[in-house]
Amino acid sequence: MSVLRPVLCLVVVAALSGCGEKMMRCTSASGSWAIGRVADQGILDRIQAESGAKQVRTLTDGETSSDLGMDRVTVHVNAQNLVTAVTCD
Repeated sequence: MSVLRPVLCLVVVAALSGCGEKMMRCTSASGSWAIGRVADQGILDRIQAESGAKQVRTLTDGETSSDLGMDRVTVHVNAQNLVTAVTCD
């Protein structure tokens, strides 16, 4: 069993590192150009693409969410639907 344990560990590590989708990390700074612009679909799509995020969501000023995810970009908008901030959460 002592020889088998290290081999099993290596197999498990190899399987976990080689399989599955790698986690995308969002980069919110890449959406800073959008601040002050209308958050239409084209703007949201560009922010998502440039941030590297898998998902994009919008939150209006004052709206919060405890749902966190490093593969998502959040576009904060005001009452006029203008982008006020872009964050990764």
